[in-house]
Amino acid sequence: MSDIMIKNRDDDTDKQHIITDGHEFDNSSDQRLPTLMNPNSQPSPILFCEFTPTNTDSFLNTPIPKGKTLECDVKIIKGWFGRHQHYNFYHSNTNKLLLSVKKQQCPGSNKFQLSKSEMELDLVGTLESNFIGTEFILYSNGLSYKNSNDLKTLRRELAFIQYEYQILKTRRNLFKAYIPSLIEGKPQKIIPRDENTGLKIKGKFLNKRNDEYFEFQTQEPIWSSKYQQFTLPFNSRVNSASVHNFLLKQLAEDGNLSKDVAIQFGRCDNQFLNIDIAYPFSPLQAFSIIISQLDNKLLV
Repeated sequence: MSDIMIKNRDDDTDKQHIITDGHEFDNSSDQRLPTLMNPNSQPSPILFCEFTPTNTDSFLNTPIPKGKTLECDVKIIKGWFGRHQHYNFYHSNTNKLLLSVKKQQCPGSNKFQLSKSEMELDLVGTLESNFIGTEFILYSNGLSYKNSNDLKTLRRELAFIQYEYQILKTRRNLFKAYIPSLIEGKPQKIIPRDENTGLKIKGKFLNKRNDEYFEFQTQEPIWSSKYQQFTLPFNSRVNSASVHNFLLKQLAEDGNLSKDVAIQFGRCDNQFLNIDIAYPFSPLQAFSIIISQLDNKLLV
C-alpha cells in the first residue's frame, strides 16, 4: 500500500496522509486502475476564470456561475488505524479554509459533518453513506422525516452519489451523481417526506428523467497503447496517476456525456489533490462528492 504525505503550505510540516485503500498509485498497467494526463490530449473544457470565495452558507450553497471555476485543494488527516477522519478544503490561491469535514461512524452507516470551521462545529450540512460505501446523500441542516412532521423543519437533499459495485476491484471508481436542477439560478427544493421520495428514488427511473434533477456520470478512461495506461484529458492541475482521479460530466437524455467538465479531481504531486468546480455545482455539493470518492469502501 502506498501513501502520500501532504504538507501544510504555511509551516511546511508533515500533517496528513492519503491512503489508497488497497490500490497503488504507481503507474502500473497490470492494475488497469490509475488515470494519467495524456500530454497529446486536448485541454479540459473547464474555463479557468477565478473569483473570490468565502466560507459562508450563501457561497457554499450557491452554484458556480457559468464561465467561472473554483480551484481548491483537499487535505486529509488520518485517524485511528489509518482511516480518514478529517477532511479540509482550501481555496488554492488564497489557502482560505472553505470547509472542514469530520467523520462519525454510526451503526450501519457513516456520517460526515460539514462545517465552516475546523475548531468548532458550524454546520452547513451532513453527508450520510450506507455501510458498504456505495451510496451517499448530502443533506442540508434540518430534521429527518422520521423525526418531524413539520415541512418547515425538514432537511433538503442536496446531492445523491451512487457507486458501481466492484467486488473484485477490477476497474477504477465509477459513479453517478444527482443534484437538484436550477430555477432562475437556484436549486430546486427536494425534501424527502418518506422512504419513497428523494433523489435516490428519482435516480432509479433512468428512462423517466424530469426537470427536478440533473444527472452526472464519471467519464471512463481510454486505454493508451503508447503509455500502456488508461488516460483522461486532464489539464496541468492533474498530472499524476491515482485511482481517485476523475472527470464528472452531465448525462444528457440521449445517454451521452456532455463535452463540458463539471468537476475535475485528481492528484497533482506528492503534496496536493486538486478540485476544479464549475457550473452547475455548488462548492458544498462538489466537496461532498470528493468526500465520497476518498472515503473507505467495502465493495467499490
